[in-house]
Amino acid sequence: MSDLEKKNDSDRPDVEALERPDVSERVDKMTERKLLSKLDKRIVPVIMWMYLMNFMDRVAIGNARLYGLEADLGLDGEQFQIAVSVLFITYCMFEVPSNLIIKRMQPARYLGGLAIGWGLVATFSAFVQNFAGLVACRLLLGFFEAGMFPGIILYLSMFYNRNSIALRSAYFFSVAAISGAVGGFVSYAIGFLDGRHGWLAWRWVLLINGIPSIVTGLVIPFVLPNSVETSKFLSDEEKRQLYVLRHTEVGQTVSGQQLHKADIMKAVTDWTTYGYAFCGFCQNIMLYSFSTFLPTIILDIGSWTRPEVQALTIPIYSLGAIAFLIMARIGDITGKRAIIIIPFNFIAIIGYVLLLSNAGTGASFTGCFFIGIGVYTAGGMALTWLTSNCPRYGKRAFSSGFQLTMANAAGVPAPFIFANSTAPRFIQGYSTTIAALCCSNLMFLTLALYWRRRNKRRDAGLEDYKMEGKTEEEIMEMGDESPRFRYMY
Repeated sequence: MSDLEKKNDSDRPDVEALERPDVSERVDKMTERKLLSKLDKRIVPVIMWMYLMNFMDRVAIGNARLYGLEADLGLDGEQFQIAVSVLFITYCMFEVPSNLIIKRMQPARYLGGLAIGWGLVATFSAFVQNFAGLVACRLLLGFFEAGMFPGIILYLSMFYNRNSIALRSAYFFSVAAISGAVGGFVSYAIGFLDGRHGWLAWRWVLLINGIPSIVTGLVIPFVLPNSVETSKFLSDEEKRQLYVLRHTEVGQTVSGQQLHKADIMKAVTDWTTYGYAFCGFCQNIMLYSFSTFLPTIILDIGSWTRPEVQALTIPIYSLGAIAFLIMARIGDITGKRAIIIIPFNFIAIIGYVLLLSNAGTGASFTGCFFIGIGVYTAGGMALTWLTSNCPRYGKRAFSSGFQLTMANAAGVPAPFIFANSTAPRFIQGYSTTIAALCCSNLMFLTLALYWRRRNKRRDAGLEDYKMEGKTEEEIMEMGDESPRFRYMY
């Protein structure tokens, strides 16, 4: 046994009593609903709030721009775009390493520590005096925020099975849309502080957005459990039932939920890891450019004041969140992913075509709603698709971490495709995003057809030879390589 595996075996409190459930036992639907409801009440509101704080801190710079950040700091040329993009350098560097250590570091404490770190950096960003200071703060912000998103995706997979995780991920990921609405409202209100105590409104935007994250980080370790086994709000019987729910799925064994080098290497050598990562990059070209530049886009397509622009972002983000929650529920019920993702990417493409057409304020504003509907549903469902097909923890940790690393790498070029020199039409930005979404859809279709073919082979018994000579336990340990496992597509 490797040192890595030994360390992970030591991080298994109170597991032995649950280690060998009766595999023939089943949890009835009513009991399952009650268990999921209990988890939802404890976990979902906390992670939603945490991600709300995270995303608001990250994109606050877009709102600060409207209130004079560039002029006050003397930024010229593409310096604002550089400041936006450098966050993703450190962000991408530390996502995979963070995913590989989160379980050993105790997830609740680890996530809380990250929140305190990025909250402090976001708060002190309000005091920067020049371009260099702004870049330094953005690099630090990326460092502390890197582990949050992939960490929460991985954290949810420790509690929910693959038939219930899409909706819970949607609750959390829809906050990206909600944060746009809340951020727009908060920035609208903060705009009236312009000039108070000698500070321009953009400094107040950064300061007021950062402080709640610090408080959130202090509270998280006392509210979130580190695992099912250590959850004090669950009875021993409820823990056992949750264990049965998870471990009656193919590949969900005790050993399979520990970090093993062999599982990491399987992720490294699996071409679908890179397929999902490619899609993540293409999807986030849209996500980061849209979330950062939506206020600027709205400002340029109509005759509104800056506070009015902030208010107009609210219904766009809100509709995006509602659409995602509805489709995630449908995805959990049907077990389908691609049939939701691909059409919603096309909806976003229609939105960009409307913006490109420059057919008037009404058409362009309608286009923003189409993009809002597509951006969160397609991107969020893609994240749950990958984790649903990786039952073993090590493969899931690396694959989802790498997917998000590449997805967030899109944050580096995204600001530059909406360069100041291309305003107000932003033809380069809209066209590039359409091309990225077309490439993403082609890869999603390829992945769906590949998983469909694998399932058909297994239905026909063409991979049953892999089980020859193996015990029942060894077959369960095979994870997604087991002929009994069926991929979601």
